[in-house]
Amino acid sequence: MNEDLREKILSDLNGRNYQESTVKNYSSQLFQLFDYYSSINPLDITNKQVSKYAQSLITQKKSRSTVKTLIYACNFFFDELNNKKHGLYKFKLPPEKPKKAEFFTQSEILELIETKQNLKHKSIILLMYSSGLEIGELLNLKVENIRSKEKRPNIQVHDNKGQIKRKAFLSKRVLPTLRDYYFAYEPTNWLFYSPDDKNKQYSPTSVRKMIDTSVKELNMSPLLKSKSIRHSYIKHLNELGVPLIKILGSLSLESYDTHLKYSKLIHGTDEIYFSPLDKRLNEEIQVEDFKDLEHLVFELEDKNEIDYLMEGLDCFRCGALRAGVIFIWSASIKNIRQKIIDSTKLVEINKELQIIEPKAKKIKNVESFEFIKDETTLHLSQKVGLYDKFEKNELINSCLGLRNKCGHPSNYKPEIQKVKAFVEDILNLVYKKNIA
Repeated sequence: MNEDLREKILSDLNGRNYQESTVKNYSSQLFQLFDYYSSINPLDITNKQVSKYAQSLITQKKSRSTVKTLIYACNFFFDELNNKKHGLYKFKLPPEKPKKAEFFTQSEILELIETKQNLKHKSIILLMYSSGLEIGELLNLKVENIRSKEKRPNIQVHDNKGQIKRKAFLSKRVLPTLRDYYFAYEPTNWLFYSPDDKNKQYSPTSVRKMIDTSVKELNMSPLLKSKSIRHSYIKHLNELGVPLIKILGSLSLESYDTHLKYSKLIHGTDEIYFSPLDKRLNEEIQVEDFKDLEHLVFELEDKNEIDYLMEGLDCFRCGALRAGVIFIWSASIKNIRQKIIDSTKLVEINKELQIIEPKAKKIKNVESFEFIKDETTLHLSQKVGLYDKFEKNELINSCLGLRNKCGHPSNYKPEIQKVKAFVEDILNLVYKKNIA
């Protein structure tokens, strides 16, 4: 084959900003086609000859994707690059083998992260799952691509050519681990670099082996691989109510074929076996009503407080209003206790506490509040100047009152409007109130 033609094909493929793997696959298919018809000038190969070659690949049991890559490569070379107008190739593609994805459960992913002692490995899995990163996207990250100080923290995801593909959401819950990793490893260029050279990227093979080893150590399914983390990110977001088309759009996966592929992976190909007449919708719950509460979660730093709020939101999503109220209140009273400790000296706190509740145990730290009734804590919060009388009464009568009704064994079912009012009061009085 003419070496100049080889160089021209590679140059034109690279000039189109294709990924490195695409350039390799297209050029490989074209060069094998040219070798097959070595006695013919590549530009003179006809539509029928390409079809005959494709049929020979099918006879050799080559995969559907291999044959499709050949067709895409020929469309590029004959139709686009040389205006030969080959058009459609006349042969039947081999049937597509049904694909089955293996997914982590969320608890398995969390176990995978929490059991990692190596900060680099923990950070890698955290970013892959929390931001839906593929291994290539992860290893292309540079330090400056982590935009943690922006109003909405994000990750600038680049392709192999250095072009920004998308901005991935960066959870604030990931930042403490990333900071620890940064100070421990001091990356200067690549965020994850080779152990042998800071100027070289970390190896994709090393990432895959690390995940395979972790899965084996935790006795998880051996079918779970590195790509399962990305698939699980998509599946879990979808289960949390985000439409599949929006998830794929955020990952820059926008073609119809891709949407169909992921729809089959996540939802399977089961037929619809019921009608809307057969199942009741929970039309009372509108998750949008709790968006402010959801946004608040990402502004907090206390892990226990975040967990309580997230549990509450999960309860609201599935219609468990009573449980949701209890979790939200648990986060709120924890927040108020900490504010009392932070705003006033212990001597003053205990002096006021003795006036309110003479038999109360002395407060030494925030944990001491576990022995103090919530209502007493709210009276104390007024005494130390956190709230005025009206605000304290609202917290006791409206918020704590609803929490107590929900917590006691009874047939009580709170109305959705009461729960919305409860959440609004919590946001305004506990989280949005500016306390000097």
